Amino acid sequence: MASSSSSGTAGGAGGRVVLSEEGAAAMAECIGLLFGRWTALQLAVQNRWGGLDSQAKADRLVSSVLSWFTRAAARGTGPLDQDELEGLLYDAMDESFNADIEDGSVEEVTKHLMIMYTCCLRQNYSYIDELRKILLAGSAITQSKEVLRGYESSSDEISRSEEDDDDE
Repeated sequence: MASSSSSGTAGGAGGRVVLSEEGAAAMAECIGLLFGRWTALQLAVQNRWGGLDSQAKADRLVSSVLSWFTRAAARGTGPLDQDELEGLLYDAMDESFNADIEDGSVEEVTKHLMIMYTCCLRQNYSYIDELRKILLAGSAITQSKEVLRGYESSSDEISRSEEDDDDE
């Protein structure tokens, strides 16, 4: 009965509005900016928890998340499933970086991703400007609570080292 549009504009499959080309570009930038402020992901990259190609793995995660949004919207099977996106992020952090994220940051990042997607659908790109300001201000959107696998022990070593320095 109803035909679906594959143009990537409003009126996609199942009546769902999908991202325009401009919206997809804005969404990609938003994801990159958000992931650049995600403490858990940045620790994983900086400490090479994913090996020498940790940055490439983080870049692939940006692409995977953008692809998830565009594929899910194109399927037109109802609202996007936030739990599915959380699962994608948990799995990627575990499989790519051997990081078991238990600090609530995955849920917070997912919430921001869903907001960004809605803004981009409405061609409201003010969220990008807000993320840029946050990036310039240097405040993270989320702060990990040091429950990442292996991070607690390195924190203890640093603390002991500082105590030793104070004793001298």
